[in-house]
Amino acid sequence: MTPNDKTSTMLRAVNIVCGLVIVGLVAGLYHIRYSAEGAARDLDSLHRSIADERAVHRTLQAEWSSLNDPRRLQKLADLHLPLAPLAARQIETPRTELQPIPAHLRESPQ
Repeated sequence: MTPNDKTSTMLRAVNIVCGLVIVGLVAGLYHIRYSAEGAARDLDSLHRSIADERAVHRTLQAEWSSLNDPRRLQKLADLHLPLAPLAARQIETPRTELQPIPAHLRESPQ
């Protein structure tokens, strides 16, 4: 073997190693790129989901505010609850004896 043959063999080996390194780097770059794109798609999906949930939350808050409007609740109470102001005779003191509840005022079993 001549020194020229040794140099060409050495250059060939270096070229092969460099080629393998380049192929490895390209494969790694390909993997990183597509992994990042997948993560970006997942992140976009999460952002859309969060925006949807916030919209639902705002809708539910508006509905809750409407349902708890004091004027609406007062109308419902007037319509469905037979309430009257408290009379003085309805107040019991510790000195008075407690009477049994009259039958017409007792809750009926359901």
